[in-house]
Amino acid sequence: MGLDIYAGTLTRYYTHNWKTAAQQFAEANGLGFQMIRAQQQEELSVEEVKEAVTRWRDNIIDGLELDPVPLWNEDYDVTPYYTDKPDWDAINALLLYISAKYTDKEVPATIEKDMDIYEHPIVKGFLETKDFKVSLFDGNGWWLPIDRNIMFQYVLPNSEESPLATNALLLAELERYNAFEWNADRDTIISWSTTEGYPADASYSREEGYREVEMHEAYETESLAKFAFSILWQAVEFSMEHGTVIVYDF
Repeated sequence: MGLDIYAGTLTRYYTHNWKTAAQQFAEANGLGFQMIRAQQQEELSVEEVKEAVTRWRDNIIDGLELDPVPLWNEDYDVTPYYTDKPDWDAINALLLYISAKYTDKEVPATIEKDMDIYEHPIVKGFLETKDFKVSLFDGNGWWLPIDRNIMFQYVLPNSEESPLATNALLLAELERYNAFEWNADRDTIISWSTTEGYPADASYSREEGYREVEMHEAYETESLAKFAFSILWQAVEFSMEHGTVIVYDF
C-alpha cells in the first residue's frame, strides 16, 4: 500500500477531484491507471461533502477559540492542491533519521524496503525515551491550517477518533530536523524532491514501454529522508499559502 501526500481542501479530497502523482504520470504518458483505496468511502454529493467538512472545520475553530479565524478554505474546485508520492519507505527513512539524531546515534547508511520502522532498534529507543510529542510519530498524518504549534485529540470527518496536528507545528518540527545537520536553504530543500529519492527499479519510454533495471531491497537512508523531507516541506508551504489541510493518503 503506497503513500501520497495531499494538501488541498477536504471538499476536493473527499469528492476525488484531484489526481495523484502516479495518475498524472500515467495520463501524461498515455498509460492506463486504476486507483484502489484501502477504505472505500460512501459517495456523497459535492454539496453534502462541503457542508460536512465545513461544519467539522468550524467546530474545530470554535472549540480551539481561534481568534482571528485562520485561513482555511473548503471548496470543490477553486483552491488548488499539491500532491506528491514519498511512499512509506521514504517516510520511514525520515523517521529513522530523526530518531538517530535525537538519540545521538549514527544514521544507518541504508534502510530495508517495506520494513516495520517501529521495530528498528534506533526508533524503538527514541520512542521509549522521548517525553514529548512529535506529530510525524504521534499523529495520524493530518495537519490543519492553524498558526499554532499544537496537537490535540478530536475526530476526523468520518467520526473516527484521531490525533490532529497543525501545519505550524509540522513546519517547526521540519525546521528543527533541518538544523540537526543539513542546515539547507529553501531552494536546496525544494530541489531534494527531484535530486534525492529512490533509485530506478525500471525505466519507461513510449517506444519501449517499461523495462526492468534492478529491483532494490534497500535504499540510502539519508537520500530517502531528504526526499520525504522536501515533499513535506512543500506541502507545508502550500498549506500555509492556500489555507488547506495536509493529509497522508493511502
